Amino acid sequence: MSETGLFRLRVSYGKRGRLRYLGHLEVLHTIERVVRRARLPYAVTQGFSPHMRVAFSSALPVGTASGCEWFDLILTEYVPAQDALQALQAAAPSDLAAIDAGYIDMRAPSLTAFIVRATYEARVQFVHDIDPDAFDRAIATVRERNGIDYRRGRKTKRLDLDRTLCAVKTSWDGPRSAKIVLETRLDNDGAMRPELFLAACDLLLAGEDYLGDPPRLDIGPYDFACIDRVVVERVSQEGEDADGHPIAPLAVRC
Repeated sequence: MSETGLFRLRVSYGKRGRLRYLGHLEVLHTIERVVRRARLPYAVTQGFSPHMRVAFSSALPVGTASGCEWFDLILTEYVPAQDALQALQAAAPSDLAAIDAGYIDMRAPSLTAFIVRATYEARVQFVHDIDPDAFDRAIATVRERNGIDYRRGRKTKRLDLDRTLCAVKTSWDGPRSAKIVLETRLDNDGAMRPELFLAACDLLLAGEDYLGDPPRLDIGPYDFACIDRVVVERVSQEGEDADGHPIAPLAVRC
């Protein structure tokens, strides 16, 4: 229960299939429509232009799938979490459906403050047979440089790998197929862009480089040289305790 008469429902949901190509604002608007369709008693903000009180975890890059996205919805009445979950599932498209739900304290940190870890899995198909050692050397070179400059519109930005990338693990299903797991950190200054990291590795693998003026390393889609197809999925988002141990967003439910 809440002393203020408001209730904070934390919901996990997926973003899969064709809906992984929705932009962040499109996802936000779709989730709001789902909440209205589910007929949940949502709270609204005060002021001249009131809107639904709902907050989301960090934006997912367009084209990246996920089974671990989150939003916090403020309700004006208590609805059993399982009932709310079923209502949201019935009201949503299957590729954007809710997965789990639970109540957390109204005073708990926001999702963007709580979540500091994210893990991505990239399934990569190469154009031709690849030497795993050569790919590992490309990864090592990109990491040693600590960052990747890229374009967004007319602006040049930098992906800070020293801050955002914790570990890279690679496993091979064959000479043309690999799974790359990226363990990352995120904060208010930015988050990992897995396809940008892979695009830099791809250039090195092709005998080119991404230093200087990199026209291909912008917001995507990327024109890979050695990579035929890549499918990226965010597979976990977590907070951490004072000792650095991971905490799931619903582990703090009340």
